[in-house]
Amino acid sequence: MAVRLYEKLKHTVRYWLLRNLPTCQQTVATISESMERPLSFSERVKTRLHVWICVWCQWYLEHLVLIRDASRAQAEKAPELMTDATLSTDARERIRRRLTNQN
Repeated sequence: MAVRLYEKLKHTVRYWLLRNLPTCQQTVATISESMERPLSFSERVKTRLHVWICVWCQWYLEHLVLIRDASRAQAEKAPELMTDATLSTDARERIRRRLTNQN
């Protein structure tokens, strides 16, 4: 009986949160912005609560963090991988002509 009551209460709280928190679309935008700027206290709380109850937004956040970390790891290696390779004059001219023809 206690387990059933707990499950019903948990479902009710999650349902209430889903109705009162920002939508997934708004949350995804906030998660993306969090990579660029610090979030306000209110934004952090709403985002964490939403991610707590929404597996899709949790998945999105995990993958975004994975991509960011992988990019940072590659950026640390970049100076040693960088060479002074540049496009040939012929290649630049071909690119310029194609871009001009598209406009």
